[in-house]
Formats: sequence, structure tokens, C-alpha cells
Amino acid sequence: MFIEYNEILAMLMEDRPEFATDLYNWTEGPELPEYDDIAISRQTIVPSRSEEQFRVCALAAYSKGGEQVVAVLFDTVLGPDLDQAECWLQFIENAQRALSCMVAFVVLCRDATTADWARDYSAVGDIGHYVLPVVVPSLLPST
Repeated sequence: MFIEYNEILAMLMEDRPEFATDLYNWTEGPELPEYDDIAISRQTIVPSRSEEQFRVCALAAYSKGGEQVVAVLFDTVLGPDLDQAECWLQFIENAQRALSCMVAFVVLCRDATTADWARDYSAVGDIGHYVLPVVVPSLLPST
């Protein structure tokens, strides 16, 4: 199910790259640096624990004058999922290696409890990236 949400995010961003900026601006993260281009792509990894399943995240790479200034990865989490969260660092490392810039990771959550879990889980210190959980009420189940 998470792959489908992330595929939808990627499609929306491919259609309108500024959607990535809109989502990022919902976070409490620092302002994005100045940029003149946004390249959207889909990042895929195969988790080390499961050879049968792959994970997808949307990536917005911001550049100015042809030089990468920041990248933002996006993932959706409907509830605490250790297997999914353990992939975050691999996505971040892959993006940093490929783009040689700071990477932010925005986790779209359906409730505050999940957002708190994502923030606590990702507290790994200052290693050139940060994770920003965001609650998106539209992901809440209908009651």
C-alpha cells in the first residue's frame, strides 16, 4: 500500500514539481535555499531484510545554476512500521551519494502519534540530513 501512495506522490510532483515545495513547506524544517529548477524522480531500494519487496520514495532535487543545493525525499507512513523506517537511512545515503548535497526526508503521516514515532525513530544525530514528519489529515480513515 505504501508504494501506491508514494507512486501517487511522485506522479503529482512530476505533473507539478512545486507540489514538492508545498509539502515541504508544511514542515517545521528550515527554509529551502534559493533554487531555479526542481527535478522529480522515483527512488527505489530493496530492503536488506526482504528480497521480495521493494520500497519507493519520491525525490525532489533542487538546483541553482545547474548545481544541486538540496534534495527532499518523501515517504508516506500510515502507522509505525520499523521495516519501512529502516529504509529511510538507505534512501538518504543514496541521495547524498548521488547528488552531493544536504537531504531532507519528509514523512507524511496520518496522525500525530505516527508523526511523533517517526520523529523519535529518526533521531540519529547531525549527519547532514533531517527527517520531518508531517500529519496529513486526508490520510485519516473515514469515520
